[in-house]
Amino acid sequence: MLTRKAKIGAILAASALVGLTLLPVQTLELESKRRGAVLWRARAAPGDVAIFSYIHSIEKIPVEGHFAIEADGWLRVVETRFPSVGAGLPTATQRSSDGKWLVAPGGGRLPRFSFIISPVNQASLNFKGRRLELAELLEPGDTVTLTVGRYPGLLLILNRPKE
Repeated sequence: MLTRKAKIGAILAASALVGLTLLPVQTLELESKRRGAVLWRARAAPGDVAIFSYIHSIEKIPVEGHFAIEADGWLRVVETRFPSVGAGLPTATQRSSDGKWLVAPGGGRLPRFSFIISPVNQASLNFKGRRLELAELLEPGDTVTLTVGRYPGLLLILNRPKE
């Protein structure tokens, strides 16, 4: 038979375990404007970098936007890379080590990043070694929004898609 102290200790330990698993953790989330729902989320930590890639609709060249996760829930624009300059692209004055044009805005911050999905742009998101092809998740004409959110840690683990 458990003593009163042991029972209280077990209850406190169980409560702490439940509380910790239900506490929200920081996440990177993709939301469909048309559906009004989060389609994908993954645990994120300050300093993690997400790479949003697409084919530029006018120049037909690949563009990569690098976004860092901030502790306060914002996205910091680290850099934008593309192989050549042209119409509709930002002014670039630097080159990366791999020869691509580089726009490094010095840490501009965004509460969210939105992008309209088109069959032409072949948009994708790379995060922590996983690549999401956005045309497979969203219909043409839909707007995808990338944000930093908070979600219960246990639910994040339980709702993880099977690979």
